[in-house]
Amino acid sequence: MSATGWTPGGTPGEIYEAHMVPAIFARWAPHLLEQAGVRTGDRVLDVACGTGALTRLLPDRVGPRGRVVGLDLNAGMLAAARTVIARPNLEWLEGSAQAMPLPDAAFDVLVCQQGFQFFPDKAKALAEMHRVLAPAGRLALAVWRSIEHHPGYLALRDALARRIGAEKAALPPFSFGDRETIRGLVTQAGFRQVRIHAEIRSVRFHSAEHMVRAVVGGAPSMMGMLSDQGADVLDAIVAEMVEATRALVDDDGWATPAASHIVTALA
Repeated sequence: MSATGWTPGGTPGEIYEAHMVPAIFARWAPHLLEQAGVRTGDRVLDVACGTGALTRLLPDRVGPRGRVVGLDLNAGMLAAARTVIARPNLEWLEGSAQAMPLPDAAFDVLVCQQGFQFFPDKAKALAEMHRVLAPAGRLALAVWRSIEHHPGYLALRDALARRIGAEKAALPPFSFGDRETIRGLVTQAGFRQVRIHAEIRSVRFHSAEHMVRAVVGGAPSMMGMLSDQGADVLDAIVAEMVEATRALVDDDGWATPAASHIVTALA
């Protein structure tokens, strides 16, 4: 796709599922589950589950004796999730990570893929995570590293910054990339054996335009002021991105390295 003015159709949840999940989140989900050590019979909570890129892998892994709950604040994301998978041991639940409508010690494993950086009160969210985990329950979080580790998104931020200034152009997904700050919060919430390591994988879209249009259409509440730009500005940003990221194009489309912190701990 070149800078054509193409836009994806559907609700944000549908666009997120159709375009962002295969390009980004499905590529990371199996690794996060391995880090969490999910086993047969486990009770697993996926916090900020979105349309269930990770959640959908869990029912088969935990088996009929296990339980899976996908929790998200966004009803539109959950609506899209319900169209993808339904299983007897899978429940979709609307609610906040900072006040989970769940009992104490109800889960053996809690996973959260790229949602933690969006929580307004991260300490409160971690306290809730600790509360709903059983003693010695396992926590696994994936949190993007800072935008300097994501060259494709860095080019997008710079294109936006040229129009509205660097401070306003910050992209929220990459806003919480400091390892020791994360470690401090997780430890203060009462978790033990906190371990953080960095992983790099490819984010892959059909083109630079596909990336820009998909993130604006599928995650408007997550992309800061990028989503507030009018059609003409977005067209100009797409054109700049096509030119600035030519080195990221290969025979299969457009790919950028993406780096995430993987955080594991015990309750």
